[in-house]
Amino acid sequence: MDETTLEKAEHVPQVSIIVPVYNAAAHLKRCISSILAQDIDDLELILVDDGSTDGSAGLCDEAARRDARVRVIHQQNLGVSVARNAALDVARGTYLQFVDADDWLSAEASRLMVRAAERTGSDMVVTDFFRVVDKLASRKGDIDLDRPITPEEYADFMIENPADYYYGVIWNKLFRRDVVEEHRLRMDPELSWCEDFIFNMEYIVHTRLIYPLRVPVYYYVKTKGSLIEKSLTMGNIVRMKLSVIEYYDDFFRRVYDEADYEARRSEIRGFLFTYSHDDAVIGMLPSTKKLGRERVRAIVTPGTTRHPLSASYFAQKVWLRTLQTVADQFDFELREAQVLAYLHFAGGMAGMGELVDFLGIPTVTLAPTIAGLAAKQLIKVGPNVEAVLDRIAETDDEGKVSQILRSLSDKLELGPKGAHSAQAKLRESLGPEDVPLASIRLYKLPATLAEAIGRAAEDARKLCLRGLEDDAASRIDGLVAQVKDNAQRLFGEDR
Repeated sequence: MDETTLEKAEHVPQVSIIVPVYNAAAHLKRCISSILAQDIDDLELILVDDGSTDGSAGLCDEAARRDARVRVIHQQNLGVSVARNAALDVARGTYLQFVDADDWLSAEASRLMVRAAERTGSDMVVTDFFRVVDKLASRKGDIDLDRPITPEEYADFMIENPADYYYGVIWNKLFRRDVVEEHRLRMDPELSWCEDFIFNMEYIVHTRLIYPLRVPVYYYVKTKGSLIEKSLTMGNIVRMKLSVIEYYDDFFRRVYDEADYEARRSEIRGFLFTYSHDDAVIGMLPSTKKLGRERVRAIVTPGTTRHPLSASYFAQKVWLRTLQTVADQFDFELREAQVLAYLHFAGGMAGMGELVDFLGIPTVTLAPTIAGLAAKQLIKVGPNVEAVLDRIAETDDEGKVSQILRSLSDKLELGPKGAHSAQAKLRESLGPEDVPLASIRLYKLPATLAEAIGRAAEDARKLCLRGLEDDAASRIDGLVAQVKDNAQRLFGEDR
């Protein structure tokens, strides 16, 4: 094996991303660029050239010359399993990711997966992904939970759909390298099919928790008419599965207790007759979108970035991009996530006009979003309460004021904390400027969603200030605060 640019280093990167490469010159640059564009810098990319003859080897070496995070292994054509094993032997990262050379990652993929693992204490993260056919992208996932699950629970989901790519592949998963090394887990080079599925099962039996990250971060390119696709007749499927059924059966024996295994034995054997597929991308389905419209983008023409306000444009786009991950995770449209984020940071209450103005969209467009969130019981839409405030302002009877406030609180279902907020708004409304009580308020915002919105805001800030020292970031925060104050004074003059 000829190894180039592999140098020992004491630094342990957060993640090692492994890409086996064989005659992938047509798509390799896209794959490499997506990995090096990850919004965390602390990674290493290991490219394993498996005896390519189409110029892929040169592209790997060029990437290593341009970026010190890239490491390259050259070997004779020994197959994808040997290539991945060679990378595992030299990987240094705390976590491991695998990417196929004709696929690519979203910019936030590694950050979201690593953070999910660290925040939940999970040993494996499995994500949703996009299936790409021509110019269409369709989202694919299977586990609709927002919490870590045990290996037994994971097996319960997998047994229902064992042939789903979601479970079988390794490229939508994050692994802990210490678990891989402790148990000396490697791909079986003797197998030409299901070797990644077997690796997954061998890994899972050594895990404690698995986290299903419901954000699509991987773009899997589904090639029409591929050799693998053409070979998947039912007869071939059964023959191939007979060669791995022992691994599959052993997995459930080790994960389940004896009673559960016996109770589900017939379901386990059903694996032999399930069709291995990832479903087609169907343009009519809501989950299918034109490639490029599946997440927030920034669109600029040459010279636009030199505009004096381009920084604020990109900062807003970064915020929407991080908020998009929240929308994906909780099955919201981006606009719904925007409304919830605004209410969250505004203290839970706002008016329709306030939302329309802040989001910059017409009322006729926002109204269905508000109605949808109300139907999901995430927000409550109350009556116009300005008349109530007028009644309060006309009386000097403190007892009467409290009575009206309690009535208002009951009508809007504000509760004690809401009543306190109403009183605070009232004090403001009776001051020099009239601030009417909001008629749209948060009702049942799950704690996990509130936390995710908060993390998205912090992510947006960190991404915009990436590369700055702490003191420089503090100065930027001060400048931004001054700009906001200046703008508020400008609009305040017209009130």
